[in-house]
Amino acid sequence: MIDEERKMLFKFSAYGFLKNLRFFEPFLYLFFLETGLSFFQIGVLVAIREVFVNLFEIPTGAIADLTGRRRAMVFSFTSYILSFLAFYFFSDFLLFIPAMILFAGGEAFRSGTHKSMIMEYLDIKGISDRQVSYYGKTRSASRLGSALSALLAALIVFYRGNYNVVFLATLLPYSLDLLLMLTYPAELDGDLSNPNLSFGRMVRQFKSSLKSIFSTEEMGKVLVNASIFDSLFKIGKDYLQPIIKTQALALPILVMIKDGQSRTSILIGIVYFFIYLNSFVSSRKSSSLMERVGSLSRSLNRILWADVFLFFLAGFGVLIDSLIIPVIAFLFFYTLYNLRKPMVVGFLGTRIQSKERATILSVHSQLRSVFGIVIAPTFGLLADYFGIFAVLFFGGSLLLVVGATLKLTENPE
Repeated sequence: MIDEERKMLFKFSAYGFLKNLRFFEPFLYLFFLETGLSFFQIGVLVAIREVFVNLFEIPTGAIADLTGRRRAMVFSFTSYILSFLAFYFFSDFLLFIPAMILFAGGEAFRSGTHKSMIMEYLDIKGISDRQVSYYGKTRSASRLGSALSALLAALIVFYRGNYNVVFLATLLPYSLDLLLMLTYPAELDGDLSNPNLSFGRMVRQFKSSLKSIFSTEEMGKVLVNASIFDSLFKIGKDYLQPIIKTQALALPILVMIKDGQSRTSILIGIVYFFIYLNSFVSSRKSSSLMERVGSLSRSLNRILWADVFLFFLAGFGVLIDSLIIPVIAFLFFYTLYNLRKPMVVGFLGTRIQSKERATILSVHSQLRSVFGIVIAPTFGLLADYFGIFAVLFFGGSLLLVVGATLKLTENPE
């Protein structure tokens, strides 16, 4: 690998590493619960986030393709930073809404855009056939950032004694990521032969992308399949936090720590560190797994069925009041998610044109948001009225239906 390619791989990896220093993530639901919110209210906030990601997603993807992806990424991190400040200073359900909207703006401008920048770079260098392995390497750096983030976040909560400080701590890595975007080469902005953005041109770009998406039945199937899978993981993964909190207060370990919040923070830090560390390894193994199985579609299908089993296993563990069973199940949730995601990017990358990549990948994220709008409050209601085990059984059942009705096949071409 020549020096320039090594330098860009380092930058792409640094982006993911810094982006995943989300110190708030292992404690997000506990932070909301501490402020007095119910699981349903948390679900409503998540749904609001998904609504606005949905509203912002398509125009932001088109804007990124038409005006420059670097500008879109700078706006994304600016929006994130403002949302973290709002979460730190606010402590009320209604005041969390504008914070969630700002966070949605960051998600919308980021998702799809950076992936399209990586794809653009691989095309320029003539190595687009390495999409799965290359994206797997950059994603493994993200997972390494998450592992470090879990430990640092646990220490922050332990020493400061409250959850909201983790939002303040996240300002530093996201500010560094914003500056990193300014160092990306201009060629990654894509085709900007006509830099003047107009509403008509954005609509034409969107229509062209939709035509590409629905040009084959397989494209539509993989987008819906991947979007539901991602949405269930994205919303369901945070229910591990209250599971750990409940068990942290009952476990005989860490008895020397009398404060319940401190004990919870240490246990969460340890559990999430190993979950993210395992995810770091699995992200790098995505390409080799695909090669052993023999095809992308077969790999994607098998991972989905494994996740169905894990949902039911985790639900059973909660039902019998076990900690180790849900933790192991969630560890494999993260592993399979990080194996599957680079495959999805590679699967889509071989089927869409370069100039439409940010838009179509944003459509994927938008579909995930659409499903999240329904799934998040549904999960919340189930948790409030029946318990977290019901959330996990429902998630497994829904994924079972997806696997049975949206089985992926190879591109016939």
